[in-house]
Amino acid sequence: MDSWDLLTRVIILLGVAAGLGVLLRRLGQNAVVGYLLAGVLLGPTGFGLIGSGQQLRQVSELGVALLLFSIGLEFSFSRLRQIGRVAVLGGTAQIMVTLLAVAGILLAAGTGLNESLVVAAAISMSSTAVVLRVLMDNAQLDSRHGRTAVGILLAQDVAVVPLLLASDALAENLGGPRALSLFGLKALGILVAGGLLWLVMRYLAPALFARAMLSGIRELPVLVAACASLGAAAGAHAVGISPAVGAFAAGVVLAESPFATQMRADVAPLTAVFVAIFFAAVGTIVNLPDAGQMAWVLLAAAGILVLKTLLAAAVVWPFLGSARVALAAGLTLSQVGEFTFVLADNGNRRGLISASDLEFLVAVSLVTLVATPYVIGIAPRLTAFLLRRVPARARRGLEPPALEKRWERVIVVGYGPAGQQVVDTLVRNGAAFLVLEFNPNTVAAYSSTLPIELGDATQPEILQHAGVGQCRAVVITIPDPAASRVIIGQVADLAPDVPVIVRARYHQYAPVLEEAGAAFTVDEEQIVGAEMARQLLRQLAVTGVKQ
Repeated sequence: MDSWDLLTRVIILLGVAAGLGVLLRRLGQNAVVGYLLAGVLLGPTGFGLIGSGQQLRQVSELGVALLLFSIGLEFSFSRLRQIGRVAVLGGTAQIMVTLLAVAGILLAAGTGLNESLVVAAAISMSSTAVVLRVLMDNAQLDSRHGRTAVGILLAQDVAVVPLLLASDALAENLGGPRALSLFGLKALGILVAGGLLWLVMRYLAPALFARAMLSGIRELPVLVAACASLGAAAGAHAVGISPAVGAFAAGVVLAESPFATQMRADVAPLTAVFVAIFFAAVGTIVNLPDAGQMAWVLLAAAGILVLKTLLAAAVVWPFLGSARVALAAGLTLSQVGEFTFVLADNGNRRGLISASDLEFLVAVSLVTLVATPYVIGIAPRLTAFLLRRVPARARRGLEPPALEKRWERVIVVGYGPAGQQVVDTLVRNGAAFLVLEFNPNTVAAYSSTLPIELGDATQPEILQHAGVGQCRAVVITIPDPAASRVIIGQVADLAPDVPVIVRARYHQYAPVLEEAGAAFTVDEEQIVGAEMARQLLRQLAVTGVKQ
């Protein structure tokens, strides 16, 4: 396959995925389901327009890395410490308990020991890409069950490396000392790579990003952000660990810098494209079973969803002290995911899993992935409904549902002279506010004394992160009318009920900005003219000239 043939397949896949994604969203479902169905329709068991999609899957792995990088930018070290205990202990326990339970069921059904262990390890994995995407779409990423699920997903991603090593040891009949030495060398490589990654992301990447933003060339910050995320993923892959884990680690380090929000916005378009390719490429590897086999596939998928929900909820309950949150986290982790394919495919190549069993597992995995957006979407309501059936005495320790997070503040775009006057007025009146400023030097100068963030407000991701949907008003103080008009449009799309007050540098732009949706336009030429007239009258009074 030449590069143009691959590009044609990517275009076809993205086109169909976009169409089905829009259709599913109009039906009130998650777009991820449309992406998966696009791969099934275009794959070998569908119309066969893009083949097995092996090359597409290799390209699509970038989507998972970019998604994890974006999530890492949300999770600074301080936030990770809050979920660290659940992630490390709960994640490890979830993997081990699920592995033992599934292996026991398979052994009882007559499956061999090695195959049972490998299949069970694969089923213990959940889908980082799907879960994170759906949590973000449903605004559940910052909920207690969302943070818990993210922590356990990260533990699963890290566990892929030792599970692959264990699978190789089973295939090669390696003894304890040889297996331990292999693992020790891998761990040493990871530690060295981790140290280098921390140095680069802590010192070099922020400095480059600052220079890129100050250059005034809009694409340079995008290039630096892409290099940071993909470079970290490539470095992780080079030392034999998950590229997604490397990208996430880079995001966590950069989350401490003032550039985190802007970097996340800059890689968002790339992430959207490659994540769509990833899910569609997963769909291409499914061989649709016949009617008789489909019943077994659906039964196995339902069994996995229920079993993993109950096991994960039981494991995290002691850490959370809340049955409601634990059950919601269990539902969020109930599917099997992308690393299931990695572990199962490795087992098949090593002769531990037969080709027919691999196809069956992939079909079951797809069913759970298709079900995941619906399961996560109803998780809070379903857990509340189920726990209402529990006697009141047994529910004493349960926490009430979290209140909706609202920020009663004003968003001020730009911190030049006009923005500073607006902020001074807000401070004198005791009003809460957040400043969005595109100049990193300005942010660095005032970050210790003001709530100010670096970000280009023309990008919807920046406004969403600032909480535009929960703010009282948006004040645009920048002089650029084109940028102001874009920001007004973004606010109108994201938060149509939030009023926008905008600065019009020249009189001719005032009606244009009002037409774009501004609630009030401050016409500089009118204000300047009125002030000049006032100063003139004062001067005439001083010199004794009759007015």
